[in-house]
Amino acid sequence: MSRKLQSVASYEQFVTHLLANFPEEEALSIAVGGNYEQIGVYEHALLREHGLKPNQLVVDIGCGSGRLAWQLRRYPYLRYVGTDPVPALVDYARRKVERPDFQFLVETGNGIPVADGSADLIVFFSVFTHLLPEESYAYLESAWQALRPGGKVIFSFLEFTVPVNWPIFQNCVAWARSTGRAGHLNLFLHRSDLRIWAERLGFNVAAMLYGDQPIVTVDAESATQRVPAGRYPLGQSLCVLRKPAPGEPVQPAAVQREA
Repeated sequence: MSRKLQSVASYEQFVTHLLANFPEEEALSIAVGGNYEQIGVYEHALLREHGLKPNQLVVDIGCGSGRLAWQLRRYPYLRYVGTDPVPALVDYARRKVERPDFQFLVETGNGIPVADGSADLIVFFSVFTHLLPEESYAYLESAWQALRPGGKVIFSFLEFTVPVNWPIFQNCVAWARSTGRAGHLNLFLHRSDLRIWAERLGFNVAAMLYGDQPIVTVDAESATQRVPAGRYPLGQSLCVLRKPAPGEPVQPAAVQREA
């Protein structure tokens, strides 16, 4: 069994354990990291800030139990496709959001299940943090194919230069030291490498933001009673890549090697 399939199986076991020990709503909030409403509001706000329009096609890879979809359900003409490898999460998201026109799919591969050139926004929140680099790169290749010209990929990532991410790495080290084997994968990416990826894939970098800074602007439209308007840190850093329009050049990565 591949490492990826093992990670999916262990995640399914984790979700099953949560469902056996907590009420469904609480269990499937814990399964995606908790703070269901808060993080959903943040993700919605980030999409609005980076070009969300109410009639677009949004693809949410790693949609989990529907945090983002729950916030996006307010847009009657929005087209939405969410995917996740865990059936229980997909089923809950479908039931909770109650939008028959929203698609929720169980997917374990690196493809984007929409027609080429059709998507406006493709998002990966807390997805590349748990994949090997080559798996994340394969997803970005698929995203480039699925996006319309001018469309954007938005993804969060962990990096060592953000102090609040460091304890995650320390916990991984402690686990490896105490057990002698790797635990749940938490992968750190370097923004200089992401710029090289963007150039090789044919994207332009629209934004690269540090997760410990107030990079989330919750406006009146995305705010809720529990999450008021304001500026907030996301925790994970954020990368926004844009597929160039026809004839628009791809900007070089501008990353210099040290002597």
